[in-house]
Amino acid sequence: MSEPSQEPAVPETGDAGAEAPTGPVCRHLRSKGMYVYTDGMDYGFEHNYDSTLYWCLKTMKAFGPDDDMVEKESCCRPDRPCYQPL
Repeated sequence: MSEPSQEPAVPETGDAGAEAPTGPVCRHLRSKGMYVYTDGMDYGFEHNYDSTLYWCLKTMKAFGPDDDMVEKESCCRPDRPCYQPL
């Protein structure tokens, strides 16, 4: 019988953890906060609330035409096939 290895498992390093470059938000990204009148200032997507729900104007759902989730972070990536900058 061989003894189990005592060395800790080291996660592989690669591009899996690397983030794609981001640009301005996609023109089709929407959230309810965009339609709430506050003080007349256009804050756009500058807020960073964890509970914000987003949808895509192309699909009118929480996933885009590429079947990926609609999120502020992922809808700022030019490498996404449906991305169109403002």
